[in-house]
Amino acid sequence: MAKRISDLRTTNKAGNTSREYVLLSNIDSNTSTKIALNDVFPTLQSGKATAAIVNGTPTTNPLDLFVGGGVGTSTANTDKSVLIFKGIQVEDSLGALTLRNDKSSADGTKQNIVVALDHRQIRLDLADNATGAQFLSESGGSNPLNLETSSLNGTLPVTRGGTGIGSMVPGGLIFGNGTGSLGNMAALASGSLLVGQGTGSAPTELAISATSGTVLTSTGTSLVWQKPVINTASFSTTLNMNNNSINLGSGYLSGTGTSAGVSLSTSSNYTYIGSGTKYFNARLNIDGNLTLGNSIGSTSQTIKQSVCTSGASPAFNIYGSDNSGGSTGGNINIQAGGGDGNGNGGDTSINGGIPSGTGTAGSVYLKTNNNVGLSVDNNQDVNVTNNLTLNQSKTLEWRGTETVTQLTSITTAVTLNASAGVIVLHATSISGHDSHYFTFNNSLINARSIILLTCEVDGAESAGAGLTAQIANRAAGSVSIRVSNTGNSASTTNHSIHFLVMNVYV
Repeated sequence: MAKRISDLRTTNKAGNTSREYVLLSNIDSNTSTKIALNDVFPTLQSGKATAAIVNGTPTTNPLDLFVGGGVGTSTANTDKSVLIFKGIQVEDSLGALTLRNDKSSADGTKQNIVVALDHRQIRLDLADNATGAQFLSESGGSNPLNLETSSLNGTLPVTRGGTGIGSMVPGGLIFGNGTGSLGNMAALASGSLLVGQGTGSAPTELAISATSGTVLTSTGTSLVWQKPVINTASFSTTLNMNNNSINLGSGYLSGTGTSAGVSLSTSSNYTYIGSGTKYFNARLNIDGNLTLGNSIGSTSQTIKQSVCTSGASPAFNIYGSDNSGGSTGGNINIQAGGGDGNGNGGDTSINGGIPSGTGTAGSVYLKTNNNVGLSVDNNQDVNVTNNLTLNQSKTLEWRGTETVTQLTSITTAVTLNASAGVIVLHATSISGHDSHYFTFNNSLINARSIILLTCEVDGAESAGAGLTAQIANRAAGSVSIRVSNTGNSASTTNHSIHFLVMNVYV
């Protein structure tokens, strides 16, 4: 039943529900439809961002502009429940002016439209000032600045970046004068130098009229031309000659500042080291002793001639002093180092050259008057050219004498390859006037060997026995030894033969 409007319940957008509708009637079709009240009156809310802002991406493209939580996307007014708003856009091809959407970090549906201006992208030189002179542009712009034709009057002072002067001497120089006008001096003469005169003073001209070998030197108050002088004070840094030479003349390189040390010949590249009268007989001349190495003795020291890369190597000679005063020549002494405390003295070795491949080792020669007196060859054989003389109180010794014992019988062969040794005979008694032979094999024996034999008899040997030893059938590598009893009585059984082999070569 119809009610008067005053009898109806009052409601609002916030109070309606999804079950409340608006009745629509079509008079043409006599039909009715309904629209939800929420669709007729959509809820609007502020879209302003209220919390932290998340910057959007800058762009010059048009951006949509909406109010509240509306979701309308129609581009024509065909949906009666959608409000269509105009967008906002910038027009700036250089990118100084851009748009972006900044979102609230608390509610991403709330956004602000920000027009951003980048002052660094503003180009005044592109401004068109055809109708005004507010801006100036570079050459090529629409309103270029031309100081030559501009209306500038007067002289620009130094305090404004100018010179304070209206003209300058052709070829002259200008110099500072505080806040006053710049100083203006005449052109320098050909080859002259400009020399400062200290704080507050104008520079002066210095003519170049130097003689050869002089340098421009400061005296503290002025500049003069003179020969270079090295201060006698100690250098605090390394003296770097930059690959240039130093000419000492007749002077010295010295650690004491005296006429001693290293001096060079003025007529050759010979060097003298010492403190006496200089002499230049060879490349290096030393007046005094020469010491190698340091005091801790950590490494051996060597004096060696350079490697020869072509042909046979030259000789390395050490000569004593020749005498030209009618007296004896100088000796050469080679002595190993002495020990300390209970330490041994050092050995002295003279060694022939080491061979390579199938070559032969070098020999060692002892000479007098350039004639060989003694030599040691590559087999370590010692050869004496003339007599070998021993002091009367001395003996010729064979070290490391060896012994061989005869086995089985008095005629059994024995072998001992030594130049000296002892043959212990088999325990056989030899009758008076009887002899026995046995073979003695020794690789050192040759057909010309001199073999000395002596018999050693037991202390209990019979007084009537006489034991002797002789050689027979001498050949390369062996000899027969005859043992004879020349006495009437039989010999005892404990006997030995001592031998010495000396070879003779033609």
